[in-house]
Amino acid sequence: MELKKLEVPTSSITEVKRSPMEVFEQAKQAGTAVYVFNREKVAGVMLTQNQYETLLQELDALRSETKDFSSTPQEHFVDTGLEELYQRLQNSLMTASSISAKTLDERMVSNGFITRKTGFGGVTDMINELRQSGKIVYQLRQKSNDQNVVAEIMGKQDKSEHLSDHLIVDKIYIK
Repeated sequence: MELKKLEVPTSSITEVKRSPMEVFEQAKQAGTAVYVFNREKVAGVMLTQNQYETLLQELDALRSETKDFSSTPQEHFVDTGLEELYQRLQNSLMTASSISAKTLDERMVSNGFITRKTGFGGVTDMINELRQSGKIVYQLRQKSNDQNVVAEIMGKQDKSEHLSDHLIVDKIYIK
């Protein structure tokens, strides 16, 4: 795996062993984490206590936003039998977080949907569909009450990932 040039401070395991407080000071001055390398590979990341607690608070706030969204009434159910399926999808696909297209497909298949990774370019096709329409559409293997069930995974490509096959799930609709 080729490593991108980091826009954050770096240190080595040797420097951390010699003076961990200097690395914490480096993180404090830069206002960001310090990547710690061991033999030219990232071994970990060091943060100050304040930086760590700020990240935890931001994570809690994001989770609260997600819970607030999931507690709003869902008007897109075909019938009450789909609420259980919707809950399973909500539990297996965390909204507002990055997921690879391959993992998304595997989780949808495990919930009874037809795979989208057919052929050589399956993942690429999924990402292209997301870019063009803002969603990836899945069909349930079995009909519910003699109706085809479709799940629309609304989202966008994750630009922060160095891999182009990651996306962020915004909403899940079942029709």
